[in-house]
Amino acid sequence: MIVRKTALEEARRVNELFAICFEMPYTNCPADPEKDDATHWAAFDEDGEMMSTFTVSDFTVQFDGSPCKMGGIGGVATLPQYRRRGGIRACFREALPDMYGSGYDFSYLHPFSTAYYRKFGYENCVQKYGWTVDLSLLNPSKEGGSFRLAENGCPMTEEIRALDAIWESHYNMMVLHGDEDYAWAEKSDPAVKQEFTYVCFDAAGKPNAYTTFRLANEPDGRNLVCSRFCFADKGGFDELMRLYKSLSSDHRFVKFSTPANPAMQYFMPEWSLGAVSWSVQSAGMVRAVNVKSVLEKARYIGSGTVCVAVQDSQIPENNDSFAVTFADGRAASVTRGGEADVVMTVPTFSALIAGVWDFAEARGALPGLEVKRENPCLNQVFFRKPLTIADYF
Repeated sequence: MIVRKTALEEARRVNELFAICFEMPYTNCPADPEKDDATHWAAFDEDGEMMSTFTVSDFTVQFDGSPCKMGGIGGVATLPQYRRRGGIRACFREALPDMYGSGYDFSYLHPFSTAYYRKFGYENCVQKYGWTVDLSLLNPSKEGGSFRLAENGCPMTEEIRALDAIWESHYNMMVLHGDEDYAWAEKSDPAVKQEFTYVCFDAAGKPNAYTTFRLANEPDGRNLVCSRFCFADKGGFDELMRLYKSLSSDHRFVKFSTPANPAMQYFMPEWSLGAVSWSVQSAGMVRAVNVKSVLEKARYIGSGTVCVAVQDSQIPENNDSFAVTFADGRAASVTRGGEADVVMTVPTFSALIAGVWDFAEARGALPGLEVKRENPCLNQVFFRKPLTIADYF
């Protein structure tokens, strides 16, 4: 088996594998390979036939107040006749060390199987709440601001960007978006596309929320299904509810997702009688690509010293112990070596440093974690943090 990055002239075949394996038209694949700046890895058989492929796309994400380079894994595809031959495993074996050498801090993916990707160092990360709101029972306050539809010639891109920036500064794993990420807003044309983006404003005229939705005729009704849902505060959430209530005469439910923040359940005054239901949705898996760099950028509670040993079979540089001294919430030094207070596999480390759980919770639940000696400072290193991601790749 041969594993390598693909050449420009192989872009069409990469897209063909994606189209075949995901059973989608080739026209939905990247149309212009020369404008595709992602890295594509592929595994070939001895005759040079492309068997498996995946893509590493560059993103910058927010992590504990620092911008971090993240490799988003997507387009994972193997032709059926070559499955169970280790093609994707071989691609990860080459790609992960390459990502380390290229300065990545994290990698992230949306899995078809969590158990499968855990083999490569990934662990469950972001969760979201999926809301279903019965519009007939929705009763928002009458007082509030206003909302406006983004249309061709009036996309309100700056207002949308300002709202995104609030979440980008608050939630770990949020992608920091650039100008190129707002083509969707600039191309707003609801009359033609039947995709509706509304921006909400408070009483003073300041943007405080936005949403994008489509009509979906589903078994449970004629519904509004949101692809984007962002708000600055409870006032913004309330304004979104007033928007949806204005559409209640010919729609049954509105469906949207939010960060998994339990406090948000108090935004809705009525939960009984089927007014609101929600579910917990998994929104991807994270992997630390450079453990030392991540520890240097992490946020801590107060001051202290710990030594963490990480087991990583794919990236040798991570397979080490790391002594961390932190003061006033930031790392003062991160050095290799030392007697470990705790030993953990890289999937467990990745989830904990991202902020999925408190250390005390993790001890009884996460696999691949062994405390060697009690150190209360471990609770100051691994603790819950705000987490969400709005991008799918």
